[in-house]
Amino acid sequence: MKTKYTFLSENLCIHHGHVNTGILRDGQRALLIDPSGTSLQTTLNEVGITQIDQIIFTHHHRDSTSGFPFPENAKIGVPKAEEQWFTNVESFWNDSKYRWHLYNCHPHNLMLAESIPVTDTYTEATKINWCSASISVLETPGHTDGSITCLVDIDGKRLAFTGDLIYDQGKIWELYSLQKGQQTTDYHGFLGARDELRESLEKVRRSSPSTLVPTHGVVMHNPDAAIDKLFEQLDYCYDKYVSISALRHYFPNIFTEFEGKSDHMEIREGKPPPDFLQHFGTTWMIISENREAFVMDCGSPNVIKQIQQMQEDNEISEVTLFWVTHYHDDHVNAIPEFQEIFSCETITDSVVADVITDPLAYRLPCISPAITRVDRATTDGDSWTWNEFKMTAYHFPGQTYYHGGLLVEGLGVSMFFSGDSFTMAGIDDYCSGNRNLLGDGVGYNQCLRLIQKLNPTHIFNCHVDPAFDFSEEEIIFMLDTLSEREKCYTDLFPWDHANYGMDDQWVRCNPYEQEVIRGETVQLGVEITNHSNQPRKANVRPILPSNWKEDIDPIETTIHPKSTGNIQFSIQIPQHCDKIGRIVIPVEIIYNDMSLGQFREAIFVLNEG
Repeated sequence: MKTKYTFLSENLCIHHGHVNTGILRDGQRALLIDPSGTSLQTTLNEVGITQIDQIIFTHHHRDSTSGFPFPENAKIGVPKAEEQWFTNVESFWNDSKYRWHLYNCHPHNLMLAESIPVTDTYTEATKINWCSASISVLETPGHTDGSITCLVDIDGKRLAFTGDLIYDQGKIWELYSLQKGQQTTDYHGFLGARDELRESLEKVRRSSPSTLVPTHGVVMHNPDAAIDKLFEQLDYCYDKYVSISALRHYFPNIFTEFEGKSDHMEIREGKPPPDFLQHFGTTWMIISENREAFVMDCGSPNVIKQIQQMQEDNEISEVTLFWVTHYHDDHVNAIPEFQEIFSCETITDSVVADVITDPLAYRLPCISPAITRVDRATTDGDSWTWNEFKMTAYHFPGQTYYHGGLLVEGLGVSMFFSGDSFTMAGIDDYCSGNRNLLGDGVGYNQCLRLIQKLNPTHIFNCHVDPAFDFSEEEIIFMLDTLSEREKCYTDLFPWDHANYGMDDQWVRCNPYEQEVIRGETVQLGVEITNHSNQPRKANVRPILPSNWKEDIDPIETTIHPKSTGNIQFSIQIPQHCDKIGRIVIPVEIIYNDMSLGQFREAIFVLNEG
């Protein structure tokens, strides 16, 4: 790809690689803002830079901090609030709280693979004078908690290097970095950092820059128009989220500003469940006429005690079948113990089975290290009889893509167990990491079409005691809202489909984590979902640790529209590898001729022996 750069003034050049790098120059010397990627050196050579005095990073994300070799004598400055993620990033990779039971998304795992030396840290109003340039630091959280903006006064101009606060007029680079809790954990905080983002951009606006230079994105010469359009777009997108959000049932106080809106779906009343159902924790239990029990999910040992107590009280005889709705820890944590005590068949959707039988292969919200034995993995429409009930399984990508739904018919009712996918207020899509895909025939569109077709008398959520249902009008309203979301969120991102900006698993390493030993050859797959309507080329290369003294050649493939492609690499673990423990393997991606830098990662765990 041809190297591109633009001079915004005599002594300020912008290198347009996979990110924008600011090059402040004084003769052959330079100060760099957000240097990343190997193509940067070509630009430096072309504009005559032979010495780099200083480097400034606006935030810690790996895709804007990796791939450019740091000169030995250069000063490196970072936000004070994010210093740890530069100088001691191993504390992230080696801490289990950042690997399992993930209810918080900050910091995001788009981390450096290895720590780098830092000489300077910056806080609000830090001043940096370099040659003829003056730089003022603004603390501007939003994209990350500790992001900064660099106001650069040079050649009579003031420019704001804003990190990833904004991509272009009315656009942001992606949405999942804005997942942040307001009254709860980050898990429930869809677009929760939008207020921080707004405050930070208003702070930038008040500093009166003539130009905004984002890390990802387009140089903007009309900051007011760019910022106003983004606020308008974010407000509209968030309104289309709230209007059918199931979270209104759980946490109504989060949405008080939207109360009484006539264009939002009303929250339905619940209805009592049939008498043969029991609900405790996240578990639903069906008790048959012969007192056998069919159990769904087991997230806590208390569920096991409850079942045993019911056996002692002669309310049930034995557990004869077990269904797992989805992989979240509050539904699977106690399954290994459950399976030791109750020797019944375990059934789940085949997509769910992939996660719960091998959780190391995935990095997802709320993931548990508990390993579940699956005796039967179902596909759409698989059906069986259990006592007086007919049961039919479906892939049900609602609350999470890795989710199943179960239709149970008998005794005059038609019950749909939706896991955590619905409440009386709408759809449970409050965590962007759950892969709530937009589009016809995927995500909640697929789920609602199925509910519309099956027309159950009762819908059940694992966290909600009452049953409920939806009218045909409400289903149509939710489908229409999802269709509008697909349009407005696509407008929010610099992609041809919204899912690229919303689905942080559209590129994933499989397995995400695996144990390795010296001298062996291991397989690493990279799965890429093409959300576009046209074929897309992907060029992929794992980045091995520098001391392995080995490079992997990139592999290019074409991925069909609306499908997932898989690229496989064979990687030999060197005999001389002396780092015991977790080794981060970033993966560099070029997609549709757009370089994304070190976009995702895998983990190798090297043990002694």
